[in-house]
This record gives sequence, structure tokens and C-alpha cells, in this order.
Amino acid sequence: MVVDDLKSATDYYDDISVDLGNRFRSAFRDRLRDLSQRPESFGCVYGIMRVATVHRFPYVLLFENRDEFVAILGVFHAASDQSGWFERSM
Repeated sequence: MVVDDLKSATDYYDDISVDLGNRFRSAFRDRLRDLSQRPESFGCVYGIMRVATVHRFPYVLLFENRDEFVAILGVFHAASDQSGWFERSM
């Protein structure tokens, strides 16, 4: 699921420009690093689910901060229907 979300987003930006796709991937990796280092700094949106925006792109990472790890539940366009986001809880 998450792999498909990310592939869809990167394919979209790669189709526009490989440089844009690379910038998206870099911004995504930066945000992953941020949320793995300080997951509690991102706001809760539903129960223990938290969301982190991808800098300069209209995408969010939905995740849960578990005791042993951070679980990425999805990569969504910020304007997408949020009702489906919360069905991915662990």
C-alpha cells in the first residue's frame, strides 16, 4: 500500500520532470528522517495517527508512533478524501 502510494506520487512528478521527481524523493526522505527522529513533534489527526507534510509538495505521510518503531501507513495527496486514510491503522 505505502509502496504503491509513493510510486504513484513519484511517477506523477517524474512524468513532469525527472528533476522534479528527484526533488520530491529528496523532500520525502528528509521528512522520513524528521519523523523517525522526533515523531512526537507531529500532530495527531485521529487516535494515535499522526501526519507529517512533505516540504514544498502537497503530500502527507500518515504514521503511528509505536514503542519500538514508527509505522508509515500511507502517503496521500493533501487534497485527497481523508475518510480513507484512517482505514490503514495497525
